[in-house]
Amino acid sequence: MKIAASLGCFLFPSLLWGSFSESPRIEYATGYRNDRLHWHLQDPGDSGQLLYSEVAKNLQFWENAATLTVYHRDIYVFLSGSYAAFGQGGLVKQRYADLPYASNQPRFTFTPTGWAADGAGRFGYCINLTDGRFYKVLLVPFLGGSVHYESLQRKHPAPALEESNAALGANFYTMSSQLPGRLELTWYGFLLGGAFHIDPGSRAIFDVGYYYSWLHLHFHTHYANEVFLGPPLQTQQNASYSVKAKTGGNLGHTGWAKVSCWIDKAWQAGLGAQMNYFVSRDVDAKNNQRTPGQPPLKTTEKLKIRWTVVSGWATLSRSF
Repeated sequence: MKIAASLGCFLFPSLLWGSFSESPRIEYATGYRNDRLHWHLQDPGDSGQLLYSEVAKNLQFWENAATLTVYHRDIYVFLSGSYAAFGQGGLVKQRYADLPYASNQPRFTFTPTGWAADGAGRFGYCINLTDGRFYKVLLVPFLGGSVHYESLQRKHPAPALEESNAALGANFYTMSSQLPGRLELTWYGFLLGGAFHIDPGSRAIFDVGYYYSWLHLHFHTHYANEVFLGPPLQTQQNASYSVKAKTGGNLGHTGWAKVSCWIDKAWQAGLGAQMNYFVSRDVDAKNNQRTPGQPPLKTTEKLKIRWTVVSGWATLSRSF
């Protein structure tokens, strides 16, 4: 109740004497997006020994977004949703580490495909730094929330079969690797930041901003391999792994810049760019291993994720 009363006292004067308003504006943006996703598993003990890693580089999307922006009596409201399709290009680099039967670290590459979706809402207050002048500079502190989802498939492993003489207790080993199913990654949480809206009084308008996020994380993926150990052991093993994690306390950084130009009294066209960098803390992940003829083995390992998204788009908007 105290929070609601304080918020009401903050907003009520602005509704009566707000100094800045603009017609609501709907914008469509289309352009290029490039993602990089790095995650690894490590031993939960003091050694922190690396166990497994994947790096997806240069994953390219065609991204489309729609936004609604409202400035009314110094109140700022922003809603956005986007969909990134045809995610392809680049490589997924896979590495196995600390294997009990090998002194080296087998590596494979895969071809990724995927899609992604994002949504955000921001609510803030406009501070007009140039009240009464023909140009406008607004400082807009805001808070809100966002959600980000990505789904990846990784196919066509290379090499199809890894052969090595670095076997422990055997003359050689061979290994093949697969990434079945999808990697699914979801971030969502609370954000806090600020933006500048600059209208010099000419045809161009500039927007630049940044926000800091506190994020929850959901992560799920699979990997599998088949290993043959040569003489004197002469053994073969097929194993599949399912990795799941769900936790809060992760952090994100988002910054953007946009320049728009008036076409007429209602329409604007422009160019913009945005970058997201999300990083998880050391997360407890459940790794469920299945090997034919053996009972399931469940272990807890430390998971670390870094996700970078860079977008650039052309925009077209209209006020109503």
